[in-house]
Amino acid sequence: MSEITTKQTSPLGWIASSWMARGIPFIALSSTVATMYDSFDVSDTEVALWTSVIMLPWALKFLWAPLLEMFKTKRYFVYVSQFFLGVLFALVAVSLISDRFFGLSVGFFIAIAVAAATQDAALDGIYVNELDATQQQQYAGWQTVFFTIAKSLFGPGLVALAFLLQESYGLKIAWMIVMLIYAVLMIIAGVISATKIPTGGDAVHEVDSAPEAAVIYKDVMLQFVRRKNLLFGIGFVFLFRLAEAQAVKIAPLFFKASRIEGGLGIDKTDTAFIFDVVGLIAFVIGSLAAGYFVAARSFNRKSLLTLCAVMNLSYLVYTYLAIAQPVDEFSIIAMVAFQQLCYGFGWMALLFFVLQELTPGKYQVANFSFAMAILYLAYLLPGMVSGYFSDYMGYYEFFVWIIICTVPAYIMSALVPLEANKTSEA
Repeated sequence: MSEITTKQTSPLGWIASSWMARGIPFIALSSTVATMYDSFDVSDTEVALWTSVIMLPWALKFLWAPLLEMFKTKRYFVYVSQFFLGVLFALVAVSLISDRFFGLSVGFFIAIAVAAATQDAALDGIYVNELDATQQQQYAGWQTVFFTIAKSLFGPGLVALAFLLQESYGLKIAWMIVMLIYAVLMIIAGVISATKIPTGGDAVHEVDSAPEAAVIYKDVMLQFVRRKNLLFGIGFVFLFRLAEAQAVKIAPLFFKASRIEGGLGIDKTDTAFIFDVVGLIAFVIGSLAAGYFVAARSFNRKSLLTLCAVMNLSYLVYTYLAIAQPVDEFSIIAMVAFQQLCYGFGWMALLFFVLQELTPGKYQVANFSFAMAILYLAYLLPGMVSGYFSDYMGYYEFFVWIIICTVPAYIMSALVPLEANKTSEA
């Protein structure tokens, strides 16, 4: 079946619909599912284990991303994934009436994660294939805006709806309705994507048989691992995220901890408001500003060092709070807003680095997926040990340690090879 041809319009329109569409299954699986299982009195141990398993496909999508280079267009994979997501959410709704709903729903949620990760990889392919370097930088912040809007609308909002419906219709019907809403949203997204977003280009290399696909798959892998300065680039990503990954994990715990323990003694509700509302808005604004900042200057040594400096400036806020332990909540909120603004601005350096240094090549979709897996791992590993350092040092010493961890980021930002610098020197 041939695809419907679309007219080229402003990228902001299809970026808005696409990044909201990718935010819906992500917030459903990363947040809503845990609340649903808790409502059904599933044990904390099982909830923690299986919600972590459910999220794994986003980290593993690089394994099947090469297949997107061999068949159809990127748009095809987007809308097929979205229609499939609609069907799977509907099946989750049906599974809730079964006595074995937990096992069935986990299986469906894993399938949803695979389809959602495929959708994301294809959308990334459209983004890098349809936009030039300046546009990629300019609209990068808008990705965060629309992804965050989707998370805000279809995460806490639908959970609140489930609790409201539960009073009138019971637990199972309430969550069935929520899952069906997710299903309808994804079907609508599929219709929009099939008619409104760019194709993202044809397959890089069409294949007709499994052996040919295996050859191309191997070629895709080799093209990435043989990239010039790849190890340097991986080192940059890991060291740039070294401080961030630890600080992000511990900061909310520091806010909730008692003042006797060195924390700020802010209750859970206020901490959630500070980070999930004020902090999130500030982060989005910072990300948006970074996109236009880099688009006007290009991603070069000077702009990278600026982004690095602004991001690492943000951690001084936590260090000050740990030392001073202020009691005025308004000033604390203002400082966190400033911290998150700087964090959002500086974090975009990672996305710009991936787009410019690790994505270009014959297989851009696969390259981007590989690079994003590296970003995820660079966040996951330091975060895993952050609790140990925090418990051993205490909050004040921990945030001093975070400042020390920013030094390698400055060094790597000054040394990592950049394509823009090579071009300007030629």
